[in-house]
Amino acid sequence: MIGIVFIYWIWKSFSDLANEYNKNKWTYALIGLASYYGTTLVAGVIYGACVVFINGVEGVNDENYNSIGWNLLFVLLGGLVCYGVYSLLKSKGEKERELSRKEGIDSIGVTEEN
Repeated sequence: MIGIVFIYWIWKSFSDLANEYNKNKWTYALIGLASYYGTTLVAGVIYGACVVFINGVEGVNDENYNSIGWNLLFVLLGGLVCYGVYSLLKSKGEKERELSRKEGIDSIGVTEEN
């Protein structure tokens, strides 16, 4: 159930961001979901590879490596990367908006002095 809440929350924030900057909301929502789930997947694979490297294949079945703490760490890491992607897209949208203001039809023939 919490996973469904995460999906909705990520989808809603990224689609609102896309609407704010006149972008395709489904593309932004998929970027957000892919950043979250991709990060948790990559972190899990790296963790699993480290466990196999350290303990061998026999150590994989140990219950110490399948705890709620590791799962929460992966969710937190996915959330942080998702927020980073959100911030990156937001700053990109702000730059594009500022650039479109400068390069409007009213600025044709006007020279900019620095």
